[in-house]
Amino acid sequence: MRLVLIEGLPGTGKTTLAERLCTLALHEGCASRWYLEEAADHPVHPRSPGAITLEDYPLRCLQGWERFANEVRSDDTLHILEGSAFQSTVRFMMEQNRADIDDYFRRFEEILAPLRPALIYLRPEDAASHSRAAAAHRGSDWTRKVAAYLEQTPYARRHGLRGEIGMHRFWADYAHLCDALVHVLAMPVVKITAEPGHENRVLTEAVSAISPTSWAARERVARQLKALE
Repeated sequence: MRLVLIEGLPGTGKTTLAERLCTLALHEGCASRWYLEEAADHPVHPRSPGAITLEDYPLRCLQGWERFANEVRSDDTLHILEGSAFQSTVRFMMEQNRADIDDYFRRFEEILAPLRPALIYLRPEDAASHSRAAAAHRGSDWTRKVAAYLEQTPYARRHGLRGEIGMHRFWADYAHLCDALVHVLAMPVVKITAEPGHENRVLTEAVSAISPTSWAARERVARQLKALE
């Protein structure tokens, strides 16, 4: 395996898991690199959707995936991307009421197939309740900013989503869309229940499921978790 994709709603621990997986892999002697979703040098998605036309955005993302796949095809590094399969691509297409999400996603998976990817899907049991908890944790400024942004999207206008309540509904709808896409994926999918305060359990489940032979033994995970604390 050369590629691990980590997905989930905001606040499910995507970045935390990506960083810890990368650190654990490096401790076990496996070359590894992880990419923050918002990184300016992100290898896949455009830095800003506003920099290109809305019509071109999915094509630009697919072109980014093609470049990335070609660049890393021959190396032995474990690449960990969080928020890149859904959050920075599919979510934006949903906001814009795009009807071609399924077509985009099929092409996305075809491009990545040679890298033998796996997807880790961090899914809270109740998306709307999780959204409310994430809003409370991240504070009023974050909540107002995200709610105001989503309120202006074509999806929100079409469905009458307004304010913080509309934001929670949007994230619940988005989670159901992700559920549907995960269901048809050919690549291995690791679905893990996302719960605040259970980062060690999530890491252990993720490592045990994707199981690269050089660093995934369960007993070593326990030792490394202690070392990382």
